[in-house]
Amino acid sequence: MRPAFLLRLLDPVGSAIARQLARPRGWFGRAVMTRVLNRGNRDLIEATLDGVGLGPGCRLLDVGFGGGLLLELAQRRGVRSLAGVDPSEAAVAWLRSRRDTRAGSELRLEVGVAEALPFPDASFDVVASTNTVYFWPDLARAFSELHRVLEPGGLLTVGFSGAAKLRRFAGITRHGFSFHDGGELVDAATRAGFANVRLAVLHGRVTEGDYVLRGSASATPACSSSATWRTSRWTSTAWRPCVSRRCSVARTT
Repeated sequence: MRPAFLLRLLDPVGSAIARQLARPRGWFGRAVMTRVLNRGNRDLIEATLDGVGLGPGCRLLDVGFGGGLLLELAQRRGVRSLAGVDPSEAAVAWLRSRRDTRAGSELRLEVGVAEALPFPDASFDVVASTNTVYFWPDLARAFSELHRVLEPGGLLTVGFSGAAKLRRFAGITRHGFSFHDGGELVDAATRAGFANVRLAVLHGRVTEGDYVLRGSASATPACSSSATWRTSRWTSTAWRPCVSRRCSVARTT
């Protein structure tokens, strides 16, 4: 069988998978895709939170939470004020049905998109997102919204796969995915007002070809003191992010 014919034959399957990845739908989205997203994204989610100072006073938002694993991991690290927004009604309904697993934490879940976040200004100390930038039709507006909902000094952390990695899965990613290189996202975040924007290149068994972008919502530290954060993942040997007073400061060397 010729590769071109096989590709055309499998094209509807790749298209269906891509739609579910972008926005889980129906019973399949609730019962299957939420679990697939948690399992497949775990390593990148952990990298997205790696070294971030989290604590009981920290308010965290996950944009495009999918299966909810990042919120779960943040809770395990002490965060008690959690929020998530996702364009998938199925994902929101599924996680709302599991509220008992977030006992002891405040959890707000909303249907929505990155370009129009349903939260007031300066609502969060940390905004995180993993494997969602491909589905933001307007990068400038999305990053502006992420900046708006962060309090001055708050931290943005975004995990994503680079264009080269996405192209290796072209049977799926050519359906509705937007490919971005790291520099493009750094520029978009900087134009939206983020300071100290940095990009980490990941080299794990699963995360090879992935990146984590971080930036501060204020060029002027709002916290009493800034911490030196050192990690081998970051191209900068010493990045001093501004962190909110509400969050504890993690130090890694």
